[in-house]
Amino acid sequence: MRILCLTIVVSMSLKAAREHLKIAKKQWERASSDAWAPEDPASCVTNVFYSYENIVVAVAEAHGKKWTRNHYEKAELAEKLAEAGIVSVNVKDVILELNDLRKDVSYGEPGNALANADLEQYVADVEGFFNEVEAIVNALEGV
Repeated sequence: MRILCLTIVVSMSLKAAREHLKIAKKQWERASSDAWAPEDPASCVTNVFYSYENIVVAVAEAHGKKWTRNHYEKAELAEKLAEAGIVSVNVKDVILELNDLRKDVSYGEPGNALANADLEQYVADVEGFFNEVEAIVNALEGV
Protein backbone atom coordinates (compact mmCIF):
# COMPACT_ATOMS: atom_id res chain seq x y z
CA MET A 1 0.00 0.00 0.00
CA ARG A 2 2.82 2.43 0.84
CA ILE A 3 4.46 1.88 -2.55
CA LEU A 4 1.17 2.59 -4.31
CA CYS A 5 0.77 5.91 -2.46
CA LEU A 6 4.33 6.93 -3.34
CA THR A 7 3.72 6.06 -7.00
CA ILE A 8 0.55 8.17 -7.07
CA VAL A 9 2.31 11.16 -5.47
CA VAL A 10 5.24 10.91 -7.89
CA SER A 11 2.89 10.56 -10.86
CA MET A 12 0.90 13.59 -9.74
CA SER A 13 4.11 15.57 -9.28
CA LEU A 14 5.33 14.61 -12.74
CA LYS A 15 1.95 15.55 -14.19
CA ALA A 16 2.18 18.95 -12.48
CA ALA A 17 5.75 19.32 -13.72
CA ARG A 18 4.64 18.62 -17.28
CA GLU A 19 1.84 21.22 -16.98
CA HIS A 20 4.28 23.85 -15.78
CA LEU A 21 6.61 23.02 -18.65
CA LYS A 22 3.74 23.52 -21.11
CA ILE A 23 3.05 26.95 -19.65
CA ALA A 24 6.75 27.81 -19.65
CA LYS A 25 7.07 26.83 -23.30
CA LYS A 26 4.19 29.09 -24.32
CA GLN A 27 5.77 31.95 -22.40
CA TRP A 28 9.17 31.28 -23.98
CA GLU A 29 7.60 31.18 -27.46
CA ARG A 30 5.89 34.51 -26.82
CA ALA A 31 9.14 36.00 -25.54
CA SER A 32 10.91 34.70 -28.65
CA SER A 33 8.60 36.59 -30.97
CA ASP A 34 8.86 39.70 -28.77
CA ALA A 35 12.66 39.66 -29.01
CA TRP A 36 12.58 40.20 -32.78
CA ALA A 37 11.69 43.35 -34.70
CA PRO A 38 9.46 44.97 -33.96
CA GLU A 39 10.69 44.29 -30.45
CA ASP A 40 8.41 44.41 -27.44
CA PRO A 41 10.94 44.50 -24.59
CA ALA A 42 8.32 44.76 -21.85
CA SER A 43 6.45 41.68 -23.03
CA CYS A 44 9.68 39.81 -23.72
CA VAL A 45 11.20 40.22 -20.24
CA THR A 46 7.85 39.55 -18.59
CA ASN A 47 7.38 36.30 -20.50
CA VAL A 48 10.98 35.19 -19.97
CA PHE A 49 10.58 35.90 -16.25
CA TYR A 50 7.42 33.83 -15.93
CA SER A 51 8.89 31.10 -18.11
CA TYR A 52 11.86 30.79 -15.76
CA GLU A 53 9.53 30.64 -12.78
CA ASN A 54 7.42 27.90 -14.35
CA ILE A 55 10.54 25.92 -15.24
CA VAL A 56 11.76 26.16 -11.64
CA VAL A 57 8.35 25.03 -10.41
CA ALA A 58 8.36 22.16 -12.91
CA VAL A 59 11.68 20.77 -11.71
CA ALA A 60 10.62 21.28 -8.09
CA GLU A 61 7.40 19.36 -8.73
CA ALA A 62 9.29 16.61 -10.51
CA HIS A 63 11.51 16.17 -7.48
CA GLY A 64 8.77 16.53 -4.87
CA LYS A 65 10.10 19.86 -3.59
CA LYS A 66 7.73 22.37 -2.02
CA TRP A 67 7.37 25.78 -3.61
CA THR A 68 5.37 28.95 -3.07
CA ARG A 69 3.93 31.59 -5.36
CA ASN A 70 6.36 34.21 -4.04
CA HIS A 71 8.80 35.43 -6.70
CA TYR A 72 11.72 35.81 -4.28
CA GLU A 73 11.17 32.36 -2.80
CA LYS A 74 11.17 30.85 -6.30
CA ALA A 75 14.52 32.54 -6.92
CA GLU A 76 15.81 31.01 -3.67
CA LEU A 77 14.42 27.64 -4.73
CA ALA A 78 16.26 27.95 -8.06
CA GLU A 79 19.50 28.42 -6.14
CA LYS A 80 18.79 25.42 -3.88
CA LEU A 81 18.04 23.22 -6.91
CA ALA A 82 21.39 24.17 -8.44
CA GLU A 83 23.25 23.67 -5.17
CA ALA A 84 21.70 20.20 -4.88
CA GLY A 85 22.90 19.34 -8.38
CA ILE A 86 19.36 18.85 -9.67
CA VAL A 87 19.95 21.48 -12.37
CA SER A 88 23.30 22.58 -13.77
CA VAL A 89 22.78 26.33 -13.62
CA ASN A 90 21.72 28.66 -10.82
CA VAL A 91 19.11 31.00 -12.31
CA LYS A 92 18.42 32.90 -9.08
CA ASP A 93 20.12 36.11 -10.19
CA VAL A 94 18.51 36.19 -13.62
CA ILE A 95 15.07 35.63 -12.07
CA LEU A 96 15.65 38.55 -9.69
CA GLU A 97 16.98 40.73 -12.52
CA LEU A 98 14.00 39.94 -14.75
CA ASN A 99 11.63 40.54 -11.85
CA ASP A 100 13.07 44.03 -11.41
CA LEU A 101 12.77 44.75 -15.14
CA ARG A 102 9.20 43.44 -15.14
CA LYS A 103 8.26 45.59 -12.15
CA ASP A 104 9.77 48.69 -13.77
CA VAL A 105 7.59 48.08 -16.81
CA SER A 106 4.49 47.38 -14.71
CA TYR A 107 4.90 50.63 -12.82
CA GLY A 108 5.51 52.63 -15.99
CA GLU A 109 9.17 53.27 -15.33
CA PRO A 110 11.07 51.27 -17.97
CA GLY A 111 14.56 52.68 -17.87
CA ASN A 112 17.98 52.17 -19.33
CA ALA A 113 18.22 48.62 -18.00
CA LEU A 114 15.32 47.55 -20.20
CA ALA A 115 16.54 49.60 -23.15
CA ASN A 116 19.93 47.89 -22.91
CA ALA A 117 18.62 44.38 -22.18
CA ASP A 118 19.82 41.70 -24.57
CA LEU A 119 16.42 40.19 -25.32
CA GLU A 120 17.75 37.52 -27.66
CA GLN A 121 20.19 36.34 -24.98
CA TYR A 122 17.41 36.12 -22.38
CA VAL A 123 15.35 34.06 -24.80
CA ALA A 124 18.27 31.77 -25.66
CA ASP A 125 19.16 31.27 -22.00
CA VAL A 126 15.62 30.41 -20.94
CA GLU A 127 15.38 27.98 -23.87
CA GLY A 128 18.52 26.20 -22.66
CA PHE A 129 17.16 25.98 -19.13
CA PHE A 130 13.82 24.74 -20.45
CA ASN A 131 15.55 22.01 -22.48
CA GLU A 132 17.57 20.87 -19.46
CA VAL A 133 14.51 20.63 -17.20
CA GLU A 134 12.41 18.98 -19.89
CA ALA A 135 15.12 16.31 -20.20
CA ILE A 136 15.04 15.83 -16.41
CA VAL A 137 11.26 15.40 -16.44
CA ASN A 138 11.44 13.08 -19.45
CA ALA A 139 13.99 10.90 -17.65
CA LEU A 140 11.85 10.73 -14.53
CA GLU A 141 8.84 9.79 -16.66
CA GLY A 142 10.91 7.11 -18.36
CA VAL A 143 10.49 8.73 -21.78
